[in-house]
Amino acid sequence: MRTIKQRLRWIVPCGLCLALAIFLVYNAIFLDVLKEISFSRAYFDRNGRLLNIFLTTDDKYRLRANLSDFPPELIEAALLQEDRYFYGHHGLNPMAMMKAGWETYIKKNRRMGASTITMQLARLRYGLYTRSLPGKIAQSFTAIFLEVCLSKQEILDAYLNLVPCGGNIEGFPAAAWYYFGKDVKELSRTEILSLAVIPQNPAKRAPLQRKAPQELIDARRVLYEAWLVQHPEDALLAPEMDMPPFLVCSFPRETRHLTEYLNTRGLPAANRYRTTIDPVMQNIAERELESFLVRNRGWGIQNGSILLIDHTSMEVLAAVGSADYFNEGIQGQVNGFASKRSPGSTLKPFIYALALEQGLIHPEKMLKDTPVGFSEYTPDNFRGEFKGPVKAWYALVDSRNIPAVQLARGIQNPDLYDFLISSGVSGLKEKDHYGLSVVLGSADLTMLELVSLYAALPNGGEKKELRFLSNDTSQQGFRLLTPAAAAITVKMLERNPAPEVIRSNVSRSIPVAFKTGTSIGFKDAWCAAIFDRYVLCVWLGNFSGEGNSAFIGRLSAAPLCFSIIDAILADTPSSKFLPARPLPPEVKTVEVCAVSGDIPSVDGDCPQLQDTLFIPGVSPINRCRIHRRIYIDTRTGYRSNETEGQFIRSEVREFWPTDILEIFALAGLPRFSPPPYPPGDVPAGNSGFPPSIISPLANTAYIIRPGIADSRFNQMVLLAAADQDAGELFWFANALFLGRSRPSERYLWSPEAGLWDISVVDNRGRSSGVRVRIEASVE
Repeated sequence: MRTIKQRLRWIVPCGLCLALAIFLVYNAIFLDVLKEISFSRAYFDRNGRLLNIFLTTDDKYRLRANLSDFPPELIEAALLQEDRYFYGHHGLNPMAMMKAGWETYIKKNRRMGASTITMQLARLRYGLYTRSLPGKIAQSFTAIFLEVCLSKQEILDAYLNLVPCGGNIEGFPAAAWYYFGKDVKELSRTEILSLAVIPQNPAKRAPLQRKAPQELIDARRVLYEAWLVQHPEDALLAPEMDMPPFLVCSFPRETRHLTEYLNTRGLPAANRYRTTIDPVMQNIAERELESFLVRNRGWGIQNGSILLIDHTSMEVLAAVGSADYFNEGIQGQVNGFASKRSPGSTLKPFIYALALEQGLIHPEKMLKDTPVGFSEYTPDNFRGEFKGPVKAWYALVDSRNIPAVQLARGIQNPDLYDFLISSGVSGLKEKDHYGLSVVLGSADLTMLELVSLYAALPNGGEKKELRFLSNDTSQQGFRLLTPAAAAITVKMLERNPAPEVIRSNVSRSIPVAFKTGTSIGFKDAWCAAIFDRYVLCVWLGNFSGEGNSAFIGRLSAAPLCFSIIDAILADTPSSKFLPARPLPPEVKTVEVCAVSGDIPSVDGDCPQLQDTLFIPGVSPINRCRIHRRIYIDTRTGYRSNETEGQFIRSEVREFWPTDILEIFALAGLPRFSPPPYPPGDVPAGNSGFPPSIISPLANTAYIIRPGIADSRFNQMVLLAAADQDAGELFWFANALFLGRSRPSERYLWSPEAGLWDISVVDNRGRSSGVRVRIEASVE
């Protein structure tokens, strides 16, 4: 029994010692004294200059830095001020403690501290109250524990990051930016000495409102005298020691919208983020926006947003969320480049790109800009104008609504809505909610999404993610468009004439592919541009949604956009410009009719030809139907089916659809009509344009009211445009003959309820049709 008790006397102490040894070894290996400390998220520009810093979870400003990031002079000054024997003790300095006790408690001359840097770290890290004896004992044991578990370098690293520097500023890295507006590596010798003396008495030595307290200057002078003993080469700094340092006493608050946007995203775990922001580009964007708003404030233009990216790397170079972050009158804290807005006509280039890809058009293809309705949408042009026949490239750059909607109706798999979904545009409603109105901006996008779409055009149709951080090297992307369609779209946009602003010769030499947009109700004015290596997007408007007739893309956003473009190009050396982008090898140049944009007729009837960009096997290859050779009997002046003879003369005439002829007539440009055939003659052949039904609208339900005596409520208007040589149109409903009319002449039909296939045939045998549903209202 006694033997067991004797053994227990040894086992218990040995077990405790073993447990303590394991505890110390474990902490020596795994202890990270800063692991649970919250550090501020700080954002820097691409050159390492601080843009913005955010509070920690405990409302402090701490900026994490590695020991290697601190200048050796700062470390030496901190040790000289706080703990000259740091490398010679193990957490406690007995001689300093005896001296402090003698001065404080025996002589009672002054209160003197004896805390080593390790002891200060213990107090800072674990929140110890050290003004009492138990607190001092706990601090001492904790310091010994830290010395056992951590190296001197780790202790020093933690101390320099946690040292109090006045107010809620902790750590020398944060203090350097706050007091001197620079990184800790860039501090001068005078600034280093000023910073080193603050932690000893932050309440009295920390600068306030850009003024250095006298106690700070006095303490710095004392430290400087000690510094001179080891660094006599700094004797020339003596005059500076009696002068207050140049102080900033505030953190930079730049690009607040961008940094706040990034701060809410799921960024990689870190505390320092170097963004891709180029300070020169950011300054240009902010300066040009401010200047533009000053010049146009009389028009009620008070706010705007700007986003500039490098499409070769997808780096965001400049981001302006609003004209003034702190202006509540314009709701300046709203982030314009991340907010959903109606894009107006800025999506039209992608309709044309899809139409190019699907073989509906090429740049010189003739499109019709005439009044027309669609099943769920009846669009109009800006100012209600129609221009008749227009080239595809012109319809795009002049932002003609009718051709765009016609193309949007023709593209499929994908259509524009599918394209937006596949590109990653968020927050879209169901397709049926928008219909064809999506062409004119009924689907809201953010500026970030719009810029990303435009960047796909110079990137060969490949969409890549925007890069906000310099260390983000991911270039993953996916194809939205074929390289050929994307390249031709850029070439079409480059033909868009610049607004009437004064531009230098250098600026004019760099092609700019741009598109403007104006939302319904004049609530948003947009301009998106591709030039050199950049994609620039500009928005003007009110975050409140209030409209303004000055918010017109071409008249307001485009001039601002080009002022930014010219400022960037003027600041860029010519050697830095990208070489001209070559067209993809699949894009060829072919000759087409200068009027119709179609392949010239075999007989060479088209009087003028011009080059167009063409995708073999994809682009349309229709023969020209505008220019036709006709034969005229010189004796009667009538057209003839005979092609040879003494009195037969051949001529090439233009044949236009009747709806375009009406536009010509309204413009005072009537076209010369070809002569008719003799009465009773049957025209040979049926080449030319088939009838185009304007009313009724295809796949549309119409309602009649059988119980009302007024026939107007039970009649349907039948209206069609036809080829210029069509003399008469014949209307049919479910193969039943209804009647006849002239082209562009209204025919009234009183239908019954049911499903009807409406068809029209001209006197040359050309036809077209639509399907409608007639419903009877029940009252």
